[in-house]
Amino acid sequence: MSRIVSIQYLRAAAALMVVFFHAEGMAAEYFDVAWPSFGAVGVDIFFIISGFIMWVTTASERTTPSSFILNRIVRIVPLYWLVTLLLYGGWRIFRDPALLPPVSNLLQSLFFIPFIPERAGIIQPLLITGWTLNYEMFFYVVFACGFLIARRYRLLLIGTVLGALVASRYLVAPSSPVTMTYTSPLLIEFIVGCLLGMMYERKALPRPQMAVLLLVVGGLLLLGSGMLPASSIGGGRFVRWGLPAFLVVVGALSLEPLLKAWRVPMQLGDASYSIYLTHSVVLSTLKSAVLIVASTLPPLLAGGFVVAGCVASIAAGVLVYRFVEAPLLMWSKQAIAAARNRAASSAA
Repeated sequence: MSRIVSIQYLRAAAALMVVFFHAEGMAAEYFDVAWPSFGAVGVDIFFIISGFIMWVTTASERTTPSSFILNRIVRIVPLYWLVTLLLYGGWRIFRDPALLPPVSNLLQSLFFIPFIPERAGIIQPLLITGWTLNYEMFFYVVFACGFLIARRYRLLLIGTVLGALVASRYLVAPSSPVTMTYTSPLLIEFIVGCLLGMMYERKALPRPQMAVLLLVVGGLLLLGSGMLPASSIGGGRFVRWGLPAFLVVVGALSLEPLLKAWRVPMQLGDASYSIYLTHSVVLSTLKSAVLIVASTLPPLLAGGFVVAGCVASIAAGVLVYRFVEAPLLMWSKQAIAAARNRAASSAA
């Protein structure tokens, strides 16, 4: 399947929104300057895109639950594990041992088990942005079950399972990080993305003339939604951020026939996962370097920190994609193909 230009642009935009959100958050925390930011909604855009991509890229009936899960593990896990392990290794070298997270937290992070760190107070793996991957991997497991039935019933099954989990939240209040995560209304965003994928396949999207209106309405709803904590995973986030994000994604997809594949945003879309995973490390490193020189910054220089942090995060993410993620992904696929060939030869 050829790349969808609007999705590439959205991936790039969502990653940059999250980078700006965290850069602005660090400026507010350490340098006492704050800019209005709705950047955390980039996560909601990513979730909708994920549901969309999973739907439109798995039309082949040859897809099996095991092959689907394996493909997603190859795509998601290697870089996430690498960055997480490097982060933990850096902490062991430079952090006070008394502040070092226990190995159990490392294992929970690596295997996508939601937990609340002692010092954080919110559900958060060691690599902060990894909390969204807990949702992604759970969605992949549910989506994989859909390959056990005919495709025309697949969305009904996925929607029923995820919808029932979300509904259970309002019947029995979740009390653990695991149940709070896997009953979150954020799961509905994946369903919405799958539904959007079905609309795309059936050419049922709004006409391009409606796209600008959808984008404007989505943007205005976000501006009028008020700020939410980035850690919010309740129904309020879905209503105030998820639904406007859906309008933005629909609007962008509706413009697909008119879009040209410009090089820079397409490359940023390719590198969006690397940017997303590495930017918090880049920002923390830059923040630590600045604090060595000055404990406070005037507003203008604090604004410069935000800009510099965003630029550095994007540059580092692109480099990581080119020299780490892409080769790692290629090597993983080649290793799996070789293993399958050996297994086929042995069976013959």
